[in-house]
Amino acid sequence: MLPIYISILLISISVLAFEIALMRMLSITQWYHFAYMVISIALLGFGASGTFITILQRRLIKHFNAVFLICAFLFAFSIIISFRVCQKIKFDPFFIVWERRQLLYLFEFYLNLSIPFFFASICIGLTFLRFKEHINKVYFYNMVGSGVGAMGVVFLMYCIELQQIFFFVSICALIGMAIPWLTSLWATRTNKFVHATLSVLFIIFSGGYFFLFSRDTVLNISQYKSLCSTLNFPDAKIQAKESSPLGVIHVVSSPAIRFAPGLSLNYTGTIPEQLGIFVDGDSASAITNFTHDKKRLDYLDWTTSALPYCFVEKPSVLVMGTGGGGDVLLAYYHDARQIDGVELNPDVIKLVKDVYGEFSNGIYSMPNINIHIMEARGYIESTRKNYDLIQLSLLDSLSTSSAGVYALSESYLYTVEALETFMKHLNKGGVLAITRWIKLPPRDNVKMFATAVEALERIGFDQPFKHLIFIRSWATATLVIKSTPFDTGDILKMKSFCSSRLFDVIYYPGVTEQEVNLYNILDKPSYYDYAKEILSSKRKDFYRSYIFNIMPATDDRPYFFHFFKWKSLPLLLRTMGREWIPFVEWGYIILIATLIQAIIISTALILLPLMFLPRLEKGNPPQAERFSIFTYFTCLGLAFMFIEIALMQKFVFFLAHPIYATSVVISTFLLFAGLGAYASKLEIFAGQGRFKFVITAIIVLLLFYIISLDTVFKGIGFISPWVKIIITIVMLAPVSFFMGMPFPIGLTKVSQSASSGPNFIPWAWGINGCASVLSPIIGLILAIHLGFDAVLIIGAGLYVTAGLVSLKL
Repeated sequence: MLPIYISILLISISVLAFEIALMRMLSITQWYHFAYMVISIALLGFGASGTFITILQRRLIKHFNAVFLICAFLFAFSIIISFRVCQKIKFDPFFIVWERRQLLYLFEFYLNLSIPFFFASICIGLTFLRFKEHINKVYFYNMVGSGVGAMGVVFLMYCIELQQIFFFVSICALIGMAIPWLTSLWATRTNKFVHATLSVLFIIFSGGYFFLFSRDTVLNISQYKSLCSTLNFPDAKIQAKESSPLGVIHVVSSPAIRFAPGLSLNYTGTIPEQLGIFVDGDSASAITNFTHDKKRLDYLDWTTSALPYCFVEKPSVLVMGTGGGGDVLLAYYHDARQIDGVELNPDVIKLVKDVYGEFSNGIYSMPNINIHIMEARGYIESTRKNYDLIQLSLLDSLSTSSAGVYALSESYLYTVEALETFMKHLNKGGVLAITRWIKLPPRDNVKMFATAVEALERIGFDQPFKHLIFIRSWATATLVIKSTPFDTGDILKMKSFCSSRLFDVIYYPGVTEQEVNLYNILDKPSYYDYAKEILSSKRKDFYRSYIFNIMPATDDRPYFFHFFKWKSLPLLLRTMGREWIPFVEWGYIILIATLIQAIIISTALILLPLMFLPRLEKGNPPQAERFSIFTYFTCLGLAFMFIEIALMQKFVFFLAHPIYATSVVISTFLLFAGLGAYASKLEIFAGQGRFKFVITAIIVLLLFYIISLDTVFKGIGFISPWVKIIITIVMLAPVSFFMGMPFPIGLTKVSQSASSGPNFIPWAWGINGCASVLSPIIGLILAIHLGFDAVLIIGAGLYVTAGLVSLKL
């Protein structure tokens, strides 16, 4: 038994590592939401394997060792194949509304990525069926392996490039295949040494083949990403490359690189030499060589981001998202006495400070400049410092922002609570400045203005309109929020700043319609009109009637970039046609399309065959029991992922680092769920009464999280990151432990049932796999519309339902 357990452990490690590596690959080559879509569909290979095992279970069990060996090898081999094939498929998402063949390429993606998961799942599902008396132990090794895989692949991303990770994952799967094989040979063959030697040589040969097959594969990055377009510049060349879980960074040189977003059309000077920095092929910034001459940075003063320096002199400045250092240089140009910068990716800091320290003129090494490697919201929640100016400028690229690819990404920087926190860290007379890209039709700048108004009202300002100034250029808009009301002098400075640079005023206290839309002329003064609506008593009516969703985001629903409204779809189709989809709100449409496709494929490949097949067997369970099995394992699959997703987001906010938080939360969930599965056969958890205790414990713990997590996080936000990690593990361990029990308990009940018996184990496995695939998509939709607390409540309700249904199993 032990060799099979170890094999399941290694295969589970490979499955999770392969999944996360694929998501990173598709985030780099396409965008985040396509990674989400394709991985979700590919995981249906798990559910489809349940159908396969159910139909052929007698033959498969009869030849268990051979089937396990073959499927494990095919899993290892298909990891490399699917990775290479992904780079060859000519899928272009932006042509999908014009070229029907793109649907075929998309189907190729689905089929290609589902194959490795299909073979891996056969190994795991068949083991459940073969060793039905040890279901809890099999599930334990499966969950522990998954947890180790989630942590291990993140560590590998710091050490090697993404392409090489697929090689290591395939080798791990190959070793998982080899262990029971070698054990069997050693136990049954007479010439053990010869067979063992040949087996080892086979593994070495296979590993070498996998390595050669994977090492020369180049990631095929979308032509619409900024990196690809920049490489078309004259004499463009990639100077450096860094890779980590936070992104693949390219440094590009070209005489044509000039990065100054929203630069005034009235500027007549010269921009210094720059190097472009691109994260995951996009999110551009620049390292600037100003040759230690501060005057050469004057171009920065001709962008909308320079507006807040009209209201503060020699300020203490906090820059959120320093990147290549543009906003830091702007503060330096304006003689800021102290500059703190926050940057999540340490590789960016290393490139600017060390690798290109001479080129950047040592900007990050200056005595009055401190750079903190941390998530921006986490920093402001944990620091006790106040500032004269807090600046957030263009933390996403124009192309991704315009295409709506961040619609599925949570952001804790643009919520009402975030702006409240920023304002509380301002000195008297200090300002918060937020710069965003101009997008038409207007949406995120309108939403940002609405968020600022509601944040000011929550803080207690009776007249929030006195604290706001809003301007725009041809490409960017800057909103400035002041801790004290703007006075006449401030407004005169703003007017002078805008007129000299040909920037348009959107709003200031006392603005008139005659003062707006003068230089970068729109068909009508939309931004001004919308600002007035938001400041009026009819704000809620405006939110409801506007074509996009501009309700302010909150920490419970931190989807600032979600603008799509279903009721506006007919109008968008009528006025813009279907061609609007790739360029307006692509992300949310992809999510809904994913859900529809997943439901259709799940029904076709999993549910329908498994629902009808039992009628062909002797000794079938009655219809009511089949329905109970279906309901029970569907509820478990949905509930587990709902709760994991919601708690992951809450702890990402607490730990202030998305990669570490995701690794810690997923690993804690899986490892302790595995321990719970292992303990599920202990005497203390035997009997229906004990099972009720397990469900009750889950519900009580979830209610505790819903009621008290936010309060706990705010109370201990100042402690060190390592202590936070320990607290996270301690807080998540109990609920993870209990959540690991219902699946093996239910599967054991099914195997021991007089009417259903072990024949229905793969059916239950397939149903649970299907629900696990659907749950991330459904959970994300629920989080966008209802919030994470609602997702936790729904997850708790599903466990209650599973507990009630278990009485009938």
